[in-house]
Amino acid sequence: MSSTDMPKRKPLFHYGIYIPLICFIIFSAIDVVNGELKEWANYVLSNLLVIALGYQIFFMGFLHVFFGKKMAGYIGWETGNPFQFEVGIAGMAIGALGILCTWFTGEFWLATIIAASIFMWGCSIGHLRDMVRKKNYNPGSAGYVFYWDTLMPVAMIVLYILSSSGESG
Repeated sequence: MSSTDMPKRKPLFHYGIYIPLICFIIFSAIDVVNGELKEWANYVLSNLLVIALGYQIFFMGFLHVFFGKKMAGYIGWETGNPFQFEVGIAGMAIGALGILCTWFTGEFWLATIIAASIFMWGCSIGHLRDMVRKKNYNPGSAGYVFYWDTLMPVAMIVLYILSSSGESG
């Protein structure tokens, strides 16, 4: 088999994007089973903010900043786009807020959810426009990334309302 016949290897972040989701599911299940059932929304929201938002977006931002060409190819963007650096820095900032939700709760969670929702829904709209206008259905623009950017804010908002953090400030 020649090198041209070899299947193309997918970049590590193609699979790595699922690691925070898997960790979120495992840690949430452990917390719900070991904790008080009435606090389930709080446990799930905490893990969603710290793992699925914090570490996921921070890592994605890191990739945009330091591995821009590979990320651009994964998304279907042209390389050398200066906005990719800015998206990366914004992602790292939002991710840092999510990680800080480990130590801060209440209104800090609410502020994090608001900032993350605006950022993620903005990214979602950008991906949707790219799918419609440029027929860009690359894995980094459509599929998991698109649905994650669209549905994650909904999950955070609903869980915040259901959790005890929604009642306390």
